[in-house]
Amino acid sequence: MTSYKQFEVIKKVFESRDVVSLYMKPVNSPDLPVFRPGQHLMFKFHIPGQEIPAFRYYSFSDHYNNGYYRISVKKERILDQGVVRAGLCSSYIFDIVKEGDYLEAKGPAGEFYINAEEMLPLVLIAGGIGITPLLSMLKTIAKVNPQREVYFFYGVNQQDEHSFLEELSQLKKTSANFNIYTFYNHVLPGCIEGLHYDYTGFITVEKMFALLSDIHMDYYICGPEAMMQSITGALEKAGVSASNIHTESFGTITVVPEQNNQESSELMIEFIKSGKKLLWDQRYRSILEFAEANDIDISSGCLFGDCGTCLTKLQRGEIKYIHPTMVQPGKDNCLPCSCVPSSHLVLDA
Repeated sequence: MTSYKQFEVIKKVFESRDVVSLYMKPVNSPDLPVFRPGQHLMFKFHIPGQEIPAFRYYSFSDHYNNGYYRISVKKERILDQGVVRAGLCSSYIFDIVKEGDYLEAKGPAGEFYINAEEMLPLVLIAGGIGITPLLSMLKTIAKVNPQREVYFFYGVNQQDEHSFLEELSQLKKTSANFNIYTFYNHVLPGCIEGLHYDYTGFITVEKMFALLSDIHMDYYICGPEAMMQSITGALEKAGVSASNIHTESFGTITVVPEQNNQESSELMIEFIKSGKKLLWDQRYRSILEFAEANDIDISSGCLFGDCGTCLTKLQRGEIKYIHPTMVQPGKDNCLPCSCVPSSHLVLDA
């Protein structure tokens, strides 16, 4: 079982209006496990004022080195029943966490990654904070394989949301094979075309195809769900094989099912492999987070039911999903990252 480790925040850098990077090194350990470009860490946050820990995935945003890990996080603003509120964990990182603080995380993990040493031309498409795993990919290629042909498309709303401007400018100079294009949806006064941005409007397949040397490449896409669906659909319609299109979801679960407090407080979950039988705590967003809080390791990749990594055999009982999932498990399986119990459960975990 992969356990949580303590990391010290050694540097905190604000990348744009709403994005901050944390540089972290392990406590009481000289080495950092190697990660694949595109992977992430699972964090367990103990936030002041919160009764239970909160769990989130955050992607690496740099190439691997043995001195530190870097993650980059956007301060979320979530529309909840007509009210805009700040994301719990992202606000904690953005506003409260400081250099010298300690955080708990485990990993690396995730199936959204590349082999940087391959020579197959690559297209990376980032929307907003979806840039983080793709920037890790690009920076790794720059370090180990700068002769690889890479097209990097980055879309942001406007200049104050443009993160990593200087890093991308330097990467563009690293190799003639790196083609980096930034799209602004809104161009503010003072923005200079060719310096701050290259194109206006959204990233579209038509605009990309006009710049690519060939459409038949590997595509890695990370950004808002609507963007990923639109680009994925257009790529497939244009003849790009689905096997060459890879996506990574991110976001925040805000939909919680109505529960009867008396009934849900009495539900038991038995974890067969872990040998634990526990009283369900309805304060947790999902069975996966409840398991994590009780030192039960269930492999997971996205927390949203899109990857299927956490698929677990449901030996007995009924569950309820808290949001739609891309993966549709059969009746004898469940996605613990995206469901809560509605009866006593026995899980093969």
